Amino acid sequence: MCLSLKAAAQQHFRELALLRRVRDRIDRESASPLDIESLATTVDLPVAQFLRRFRDAYGLSPHDYRRAAEAVRNREAPAADSAVA
Repeated sequence: MCLSLKAAAQQHFRELALLRRVRDRIDRESASPLDIESLATTVDLPVAQFLRRFRDAYGLSPHDYRRAAEAVRNREAPAADSAVA
C-alpha cells in the first residue's frame, strides 16, 4: 500500500472513531436539544462537512439518527415493562 493511501486510510478510521463518539453522545444526551454546531466542533469539521460525513457513515442525518433511536427505545420500553411485570 502506498504511503499516501495508508495515510488516507488512517485519517478515515480516525474520523470514523470521532463520528462514533458523536453518535454515542447523541444517544447519551437524548433528552437535551441537538446542537449540531457543538457536535461538528467535537470532530473539528465545518457543520456542512460534518453533516455529510455523518450521513455517509450512518446513512442518516444526526436528527434522523436521533429520531430512529428514539423510535427504537419507544418500541423496546413496553416490551421491557411487560417482561418485568
